[in-house]
Amino acid sequence: MDLLQVRSLVTVTDEEMLPLPELFLHRSTLHGQAHVGRVMIHALRLVEATGFTECACPLWAAVYLHDIARIHDGRSKGHGADAWARLATLLDVCALFARGGVRDQDLPAIEVAVTLHSRGEADPGAAHKRLTDLIKDADGLDRVRLGDLNPRYLRTPQARTMVDFAERLYEETDGRFPPSRDLFGTLWRETQRLLEQGYGA
Repeated sequence: MDLLQVRSLVTVTDEEMLPLPELFLHRSTLHGQAHVGRVMIHALRLVEATGFTECACPLWAAVYLHDIARIHDGRSKGHGADAWARLATLLDVCALFARGGVRDQDLPAIEVAVTLHSRGEADPGAAHKRLTDLIKDADGLDRVRLGDLNPRYLRTPQARTMVDFAERLYEETDGRFPPSRDLFGTLWRETQRLLEQGYGA
């Protein structure tokens, strides 16, 4: 399955792929919509590279939620759990997830992945380890913006091949596109352009 086919598994429009800026408790340039957008791109690429297509919709939802409850940019082990707790009050987001292909049986895995993305690792052999590893690697790839990405800490071999692409995506998009309803579509087009130029091949 190629990247376009992976994207089509999440059955919402480009304008609905990312949380809008007002959904974030902390309006951040480090952990705001642009960061979530790049993480979303890395997540879709990881699904393509690993072949774990059953993770596409749950991973989209986990990435969507993962930083919306941050209240600052510092170390915050609990912000993943706080993001999951916020979902109960966001009925429109719940409806969006259902339209996008998230099933009720996906919710426990999404909860674990969102909670653990900022705190600890999934136990080896845990039921939700695959999804947790994917979100942690997608989020980890955007550590290029902080200048401290160590590929050895990435969990999947596929993610370790994506560091150059992550650097290029950040360099080509950082600060160029303001938060907006159209940001995912813009990042998606930039991704296609970089892939056509041979980055991430």
